[in-house]
Amino acid sequence: MTPRPPDPITPAETRRRRDRARRLARAVGFVGRVLYRHAPTDSGGAQFVPGQAGDTLVVYAEAFRRDANPDDFSLRAIVAHERGHQVLARDRRLAARAAGLPVAAEEVLASLIGARLVGPGSDREALVAKAAADLLDAGVGPDRAARLVGDLWGLLGELL
Repeated sequence: MTPRPPDPITPAETRRRRDRARRLARAVGFVGRVLYRHAPTDSGGAQFVPGQAGDTLVVYAEAFRRDANPDDFSLRAIVAHERGHQVLARDRRLAARAAGLPVAAEEVLASLIGARLVGPGSDREALVAKAAADLLDAGVGPDRAARLVGDLWGLLGELL
């Protein structure tokens, strides 16, 4: 099913959203272009696009819709998760270790890296919970998922 197009917004609101996405991306260390697209997506709200000439972070209207819901991910957490993907792709030590991992494992690592980048607070908690939920969705049992999250958290602390 194709996502529903977002409601129209003014050019000023488009600029405000673009500028906010750029500020948040820079705050978590994203290097590259940051674009805002007022378009539907099924990406969860943002997408990291690696490129030979430079990386791009595309933030969609969905991210702002989710940010407005206090029970969903904040824009900051969404952007930090995508920065996690960039770190996995660009950090030589992590890229070598992550090469060939299934998509589910990369999602777990991106969430945990994002959690480390945002620091203590609700965004960190949400990203760690997302990592655990992704493991559960992949069929890992609850006890093993908790151990894996803890082990990966410690390993990333040593590497980052």
